[in-house]
Amino acid sequence: MSFFLVKSILSLIFLASAVIAVLSMLTMMGKTEKKISPKTLRTAHKTAGWIFLILLIPLIYLGMTYWVKLGDQASVRAVFHAVLAFMLIITFLLKISIVKIFKQLLRFAPALGMLVFSFTFVVFSISAGYYSVKTFAVNPDTSEDIDSASLEIVGSAEKGENLYNAKCLSCHHADREDKRLGPGLKDVLNKEKLPHSGRPATVENVIQQLIRPVLTMPSFATMTEQEMANLIAYLKTL
Repeated sequence: MSFFLVKSILSLIFLASAVIAVLSMLTMMGKTEKKISPKTLRTAHKTAGWIFLILLIPLIYLGMTYWVKLGDQASVRAVFHAVLAFMLIITFLLKISIVKIFKQLLRFAPALGMLVFSFTFVVFSISAGYYSVKTFAVNPDTSEDIDSASLEIVGSAEKGENLYNAKCLSCHHADREDKRLGPGLKDVLNKEKLPHSGRPATVENVIQQLIRPVLTMPSFATMTEQEMANLIAYLKTL
């Protein structure tokens, strides 16, 4: 199971626990006539909070592991994600401190709970949600057109290297075959099969993997034909 798939599954459960926690809190604070007993709502809120806390630990570990591997190759989206995740952690710990220790400040707990939910939703959207959209929201009608057109355009290996460093290097080594977040791509077009999809190692299949990727690799279908050609030209030099 790949890194991004594990992180996406945990993130989805993480978001669900946040939704349950905030809904139970809002229900308790809402109408006086409730179909669900206050005890049940408190139990649901507390259980969701524990699940949230338990999942927060491996997600922090996975996030730190990802950042260590990224080094100085982090994108703007990754930096934004990290800042919001840090704010989420601080806000959640502050809410727990108020509930458990500084109970004279309990009036602030609901507002902090809403902030925790808001941060959770945004962090999920720009990580697991982003990769889900990029992977599945691809227009299949344009795949063959991009395939054939990209093969006819002369690519620049120099520009392809810059593109690779910006979009691929955070997940794939260019100078060796061992795994980073995805497989290393040294000699990728000189092999019998592509390392991730298992398809024959042809230019057409590399482009297909970029457009409609196998497993959890994000889609790069928004790349122009010239960018595709430049990237292929660089891959041929590895």
